[in-house]
Amino acid sequence: MSSEPGPVPDAVPVLPVADLTRSVAWYGRLGFAVRALHPDYAILGFGTTELHLAESPSVAGTESWSGCYLRVADAATVHASWLAAGVREVAPLADQPYGIREFATEDLDGNLWRVGSPTPGGPLDDDHDLTRADGADRTGPAPTDGGPGTDHASWAAVVADGTCAGCGIRAADGAVAGLAGRLRDEAGRWALVLLDADDDAVRRRPAPGTWSALEYGAHVRDVLALFAERTMRAQAEVDPTFAAWDPDAAIEDGWANESEVAAVVDDLARNASHLGEVLDRVAPDGWARPATRADGQRFTIELLARYALHEVVHHRVDAERSLAEA
Repeated sequence: MSSEPGPVPDAVPVLPVADLTRSVAWYGRLGFAVRALHPDYAILGFGTTELHLAESPSVAGTESWSGCYLRVADAATVHASWLAAGVREVAPLADQPYGIREFATEDLDGNLWRVGSPTPGGPLDDDHDLTRADGADRTGPAPTDGGPGTDHASWAAVVADGTCAGCGIRAADGAVAGLAGRLRDEAGRWALVLLDADDDAVRRRPAPGTWSALEYGAHVRDVLALFAERTMRAQAEVDPTFAAWDPDAAIEDGWANESEVAAVVDDLARNASHLGEVLDRVAPDGWARPATRADGQRFTIELLARYALHEVVHHRVDAERSLAEA
C-alpha cells in the first residue's frame, strides 16, 4: 500500500493493535490509506480523518476500551461498504432520536467504531431548516444548544453558508469585523416588538410547545450572555469544552412570562452590547480559535458570533409570529 499525504487534523485517535501488519491490511479493506508506516506505528487516512495504530502485542485476547466516532456524509453507504468488507456489526444502522443515522462495529482488536451522518428528513429539517444559496442540502448538522419549540433540544440550525428558511437571514455574509455592529443593530429591533405589544398578548403562548413573545425575548437575552462567556473562554483557553445548556429549563426556571417587559428589553440590549464589546476585542487571527461542546460538536469564535446573530434575528421572527397568533 503506497503512502499518501493528508490534511493535518485537530485531533487524532491512537488505537492499540496486537499485529500492526494485519491491522493495516484490515483497515485497508475499509478504505483507509497508509500515510506513514513505521516498524510498530502506522498513520492511516480516511478522507479528512486520520487514524494512528500503535502495535502492542499485549492487547491480543484482551477486551479493548478504546473507540472512535467517525462523521461521514452518508452512513448508509459506509455501512454497506464495511459490511461487504467483512466487519462485525456491533449495532445495526439506525436513525437515532438525536438526529443521527449511525451504526457501530469493531476492528480485529475490539476497538469500537461508531459511524454516523445526519438523519435524512430528521430534526435538521424542521422549521429551522437551512438551505444553501445554491439550493443544495446541508452536508451535516450544525452545533447548537437547542431552542424553543418541539424538537430543538438536540439539533437546530446555525447559518454557516446559506439562508435560514425560517427567518431569511444569511448570517454567513459580511466580514467578521462587522459582526458586533450587526448584532447590536438587530438586538435593538427587539424593543419595537416587545414594548409596543399588548401586555397580555406578549405573555401568551399561542400553542403548546411554542413560547410567548416575551419568552423568546428572555431566551435571546440569555443566549447573548451565554455566548459572551463562551467567546471569552475560547479566547482565554485552549479549545475549552462548554457544558450543556437547556434553554427550555432556563425559561421555565427564570419565570420569563412573569418578568417586566421593559427589564427584558433592557437586559437584552445590554447583553448584546457586552457581546459586541467582546467581539470587538477579537484579534484578526483569533476568529478561528476552537471550542467544543459537551456532546463533541465543534465551534470557532466566528461561528459563535454568527450563530448569536442568527439567534437574535430568528427568534425575533418567532416572537412576531407568537404575537400574531396570540
